[in-house]
Amino acid sequence: MGGGPLGEEPLDSAKRELKEETGLVAKKWEPIFKGLHLSNSVSDEVAESWLARDLVMGESEPEQTEDLQLKRMPLEEAVEMALDGRITDILSVASLMRCRELLGS
Repeated sequence: MGGGPLGEEPLDSAKRELKEETGLVAKKWEPIFKGLHLSNSVSDEVAESWLARDLVMGESEPEQTEDLQLKRMPLEEAVEMALDGRITDILSVASLMRCRELLGS
């Protein structure tokens, strides 16, 4: 999960962040959420979330300040982590629930 600078298209940001942080490149992208207000009482920040499909592995390019640990798991395991409080980032939680709905898991 990452963000993008003002003026960068959200899908372009998603593609860049996926490559930088995981080394993955997706052949297909589907919107999960567009225009999701993260905290409309204190910020005008709006988020989009995308489902990346048909992934191809490459080399990651994390920023020097990023200490990332990647773990591959089934969607249902990630959903369970969101439901039991191990994943607490609201955009991640909402996106996981929406993916479960879209994919019929």
